[in-house]
Amino acid sequence: MLASRGAGFAVTSVGALLMGIGATATWITVGIPIEPAHTAIRGTDLTDGLVVLLCAILTLAAVVATRIARSRSARQALGVLPAIAGLVAGAIGAAFLVGGRDREAVIRALGIPRDVWLQFGAFRNLGPGAYLVVIGGLMGMLGGVLTMAWAHNEPEPQDSDIA
Repeated sequence: MLASRGAGFAVTSVGALLMGIGATATWITVGIPIEPAHTAIRGTDLTDGLVVLLCAILTLAAVVATRIARSRSARQALGVLPAIAGLVAGAIGAAFLVGGRDREAVIRALGIPRDVWLQFGAFRNLGPGAYLVVIGGLMGMLGGVLTMAWAHNEPEPQDSDIA
């Protein structure tokens, strides 16, 4: 069955790993065409990347907690956390991919006034970070759903009255 304990754990863990790597990787590279120096902005240079990194940490903590939780309802509730964190991280990554090249946060991170930036014809190339975040977010959501399905199908632990 696809909703096994191992599948949920593996998919969620890989999703958290991709979110974490994506949060620390380059999201955008900015430079001026006639200059050899370029500036790479990592996800953690922006508030968005810090939120994604927090989502990755929360996802890892939740996947570990689902293994420790004793009741089925607690495991199901904990399975919701990676799904929500994956949704948030994926949405942040997708929003950056759609509008990241012209975001004010990128301009502020560079410390260059917008008019100077435009005057020199600065280029902006998206890096792999936001893509990894989107993929990791999707995997986190899927892993959370698999974990909830596993917890729903798992029987309640029996207390033994052995004295």
